[in-house]
Amino acid sequence: MIKRRLKQLQKTTSQVYQKEIYSLAKSFSYAFRGIRFTIGHERNMRIHLSVAVLVLEFAWFYGLSGLSCALLLVMLALVISAELINTAIEALVNLQTQSYDPLAKVAKDVAAGAVLVLAAAAVGVAFFLFGDLERLRDTVLRIAGEPVFLAALALELVLAVFFIFFWNRRKDLKRKRK
Repeated sequence: MIKRRLKQLQKTTSQVYQKEIYSLAKSFSYAFRGIRFTIGHERNMRIHLSVAVLVLEFAWFYGLSGLSCALLLVMLALVISAELINTAIEALVNLQTQSYDPLAKVAKDVAAGAVLVLAAAAVGVAFFLFGDLERLRDTVLRIAGEPVFLAALALELVLAVFFIFFWNRRKDLKRKRK
């Protein structure tokens, strides 16, 4: 009797853990779906991501300290998160309005303004992080002096332009009116 009850408990516990793990995996998949949607539908997100990659690469060449890199990563994550929130706000506003509404415009404009303020703050932080002009000049000259680095940079810039302007998965998301 005790062995049977113990097996039932083990089986039940195992099922609970499996459900929890499945639930956690599902929530992560929803989050990644939202990120993928934003990348596919929002040009500004693709701009933020492209700039983030280029800035992180430049930070590596520049030789930023660990703490400075951490600050840079936090700022980049904040800008990207703000763009995700902006996209969510725009989707909610679009869901609630069938036609032009001045308050809907205010909500969208304010959300976009918040992203702009945060992006400007990130640029300000970058000015402080890369503020040593002599070191900045040396880093640029080192990159410019190596044909392999220049070729890689040119390729990255072409790929970034393609990614920003032509990676558009936008489908008609307008709701059908009843």
